[in-house]
Amino acid sequence: MNTPSEVIPVRHDMQTVAFYNVENLFDLKKSKHTHDSDFLPNSIKRWTAKRYHNKLRKIGYAISQIGMDETGKPPAIIGLAEVENATVLDDLIASKNLEPYTYDYVHYDSLDERGIDVALLYDTTAFEVSHSETFTVRFTEPDGSTDYTRDILLVSGRLDGETVHIIVNHWSSRREGQKESEIKRLVSSEKVGEIITNLQAEDENAKLMVMGDFNDTPQNISLKQLVDTYGVFNPFETLRSFTRGTVKHRRQWFLFDQILISNIFFKSSKTDFEFFKADIFDKDFLKQFKGFQKGSPFRTYAGKKYIGGYSDHFPVYVILKK
Repeated sequence: MNTPSEVIPVRHDMQTVAFYNVENLFDLKKSKHTHDSDFLPNSIKRWTAKRYHNKLRKIGYAISQIGMDETGKPPAIIGLAEVENATVLDDLIASKNLEPYTYDYVHYDSLDERGIDVALLYDTTAFEVSHSETFTVRFTEPDGSTDYTRDILLVSGRLDGETVHIIVNHWSSRREGQKESEIKRLVSSEKVGEIITNLQAEDENAKLMVMGDFNDTPQNISLKQLVDTYGVFNPFETLRSFTRGTVKHRRQWFLFDQILISNIFFKSSKTDFEFFKADIFDKDFLKQFKGFQKGSPFRTYAGKKYIGGYSDHFPVYVILKK
């Protein structure tokens, strides 16, 4: 946290665009349509009002700090994963650390059986939404049944007067195994490719950003084919290392959370946004501070045990500069 002597001057020529998987941000009510029974006050996880509001406060603080060192202000746009519904988004933007700002959101309920969706938070003084829609991702299971994952969210609007398109993703997990589940992420990747193709058909110089928890690394086919086929650049390819990532599993770092940008962001301009930098937001306050998990994301739960942290993912962000 910046002390008064370290306050960064606000950069009016810069904006931060971020993505954050907030790890199971559920409200306290039972839903008839989703499997949310683990996150209720009387459940085995004891998801109480106190724990819920502690999580909102912490997630709100983390969001408010992303890009602050570079721009002197909170992010203009934040894609989110693992939010249950509009209620949690209303509570998040009204929470202590975000209430001083002018955030609104775009959210649609998806067909995901766990009831966790993607959403887009945005600062209404910086970004004006002109269009939003979702794209359903369907899979056919070996038994012939249909399965769904989180919808892909497209939000178009004007960031400081300049048209940009944000595509928010949360692709299928590797719970069944990396290879066994890869086909599902490839289906999502192809759907994103269709969205990009349609945007570029309308405007060949469309400025777009593809963000999400992809459950794949920049080196996997699902992300590589977006870069190779659709004129986008993945700045997170160069951030991969053995000592840094966005999620840690069995003591190994993975860079599953990324933001890809169209190549037009590298075109030099005196009036339009250009790519400035990309990074993982892994400040010390977001990390486990002791034990064998020291340095890992300070999560809310470890299995059924309440830890009281932020999320099991670090946020990622891109700085744009005029």
